[in-house]
Amino acid sequence: MKNILPIVVLSIALIACNGKSTETTTDSNTEAVEATSSSFAYQRAFTKITWTAYKTTAKIGVSGTFKDFEVSTQVESGSVTELLNGLNANIAVTSVFSDNEERDGKLKSIFFGSMAETEAIVVDFKSVNGTDTAGTINMTVAMNGVSKELAGNYTVENNKIVITSSLDLGDWDASSSVDALNEACDDLHKGEDGVSKLWPTVDVTIESTLKEVSNENI
Repeated sequence: MKNILPIVVLSIALIACNGKSTETTTDSNTEAVEATSSSFAYQRAFTKITWTAYKTTAKIGVSGTFKDFEVSTQVESGSVTELLNGLNANIAVTSVFSDNEERDGKLKSIFFGSMAETEAIVVDFKSVNGTDTAGTINMTVAMNGVSKELAGNYTVENNKIVITSSLDLGDWDASSSVDALNEACDDLHKGEDGVSKLWPTVDVTIESTLKEVSNENI
């Protein structure tokens, strides 16, 4: 992303230890090289950040996106894990969009507006544990003047990567912002039981389609 052959060596070593013929070793080596003949590059145009918040005691989801964000990576291209390691995302909170103008206005002025130092939410990927098809991510999220660690998961299929995580806004000292927004939307957050509630939990998904790049062009 701009910001996801020790295996070959190990495979050859195992084959040698098992007394395989030279022909078998060559075939295995060829297959391994072919399997790693491509790298990937991040594509901003095919990236989307989606959030889902929850209202009422029945926990009804309300989803939206952020339209303005920048993603940078430590490498221009590489394996999925190489792209993810050191990835940074800077998300402009004023670009929050839920396809409801009134709601978006309250999110900007009341929810984010009551936070400190939150013109942007900054996400830094610190470490990745997994393969080029699935794994976990350890990241830090800076919001409301607080930087906290957050765990996430990722999967990759047909060059599409999906990163998911769930955060509790209380961990970023944002409970008062949740309460302020709930008060402003009191009736809208009431369920069949008449109780108005806005949950502090927010689920976040980052999706992107990676561009496959031949190693010959790197």
